Amino acid sequence: MEDLRYIAEVCLKDERIHEIVSNIARMDEEQLREFKSKVVAYFMNKNSQDDVEAYKFFRLVLEDDNAKKILEICEQIKGG
Repeated sequence: MEDLRYIAEVCLKDERIHEIVSNIARMDEEQLREFKSKVVAYFMNKNSQDDVEAYKFFRLVLEDDNAKKILEICEQIKGG
């Protein structure tokens, strides 16, 4: 949950990250499955520190409706 809150805080500061999370939150099951497959394929042979961190981000956002949870946390933070 701490990781989700951190990503939510970043979303509030960086519109690009917020847009990525929002787009993932709107995906249906089939779209999520396809996107997960593309993420895994893209990062398969990547091993720079930036790539590892990006993969961790996508892996976390793509599991268990976490994108929606992150957006909910954003709203809680904005609401005070």
